[in-house]
Amino acid sequence: MEDLYIKKTAKSPEIDFKTNGQLRISGVSILEDSTKFYQKPIKWIDEYILEPADVTKIDIDLDFFNTSSQVNIFEILLKLANMKHSGYKVEFYWHWEDEDFREVGEDISNLIGVDFTFIKKDVD
Repeated sequence: MEDLYIKKTAKSPEIDFKTNGQLRISGVSILEDSTKFYQKPIKWIDEYILEPADVTKIDIDLDFFNTSSQVNIFEILLKLANMKHSGYKVEFYWHWEDEDFREVGEDISNLIGVDFTFIKKDVD
């Protein structure tokens, strides 16, 4: 299994998934066809779950995402939450700038049944 890196664009996020357990989604995700974009990261997660690192850390550091992207991000987080529920060490970090986005993270955290660490972004 190899690391997965997808460079960000004006409408798609950076995906930086490392086999050492460091996973990051950052930028914006305002895709018209988010299912197509997230197909590869979701497949990577499915393979990773079979032989995960000792500790998995997922950072969600998005400035904005649309509803269709949220569905796919939720799917990734749910897969990792199921891993945690199975006894693996998985840490969830949600970076936020405004309260609305923090609340979205809190809602997702509650839905998948794991605690997130919330990190307020420094705004210049």
